[in-house]
Amino acid sequence: MRALDEDYVTVAEAATLLRVAPSTVRRWIRDGDVPAYRIGRRRVALKRDDLSNLITPAGSGERMSGNVVDDPKWEPRRLTAKEQQQALEALDRARRHAAEIQARRGGKLFPPSWITINEQRDERSRQLS
Repeated sequence: MRALDEDYVTVAEAATLLRVAPSTVRRWIRDGDVPAYRIGRRRVALKRDDLSNLITPAGSGERMSGNVVDDPKWEPRRLTAKEQQQALEALDRARRHAAEIQARRGGKLFPPSWITINEQRDERSRQLS
């Protein structure tokens, strides 16, 4: 029985080893990123070897959760002339829209979001008092 304990870890132990929250380990199990095994009725355990497979070098180009690039030589394709033209037209429309909004506001820019958030928080505090 001791050999079993050395090969498997609980969700909490896995979280401690990987320095993540237990909910993260449970999400990895749910998403299929790491297999889990039911031991008895309630206990869920993970193999230590499966945990080591989660650790990859940063910038290795590998992506998890179903987005693994099959071909390591994959390169993004260049936009066609038509796609480039469509992108430039969309950018032009966005710039014109921003200029229209700014003109409607009399040239006045929107305040930084933190100011609006603080104002809303203060208003809500007054309502609750």
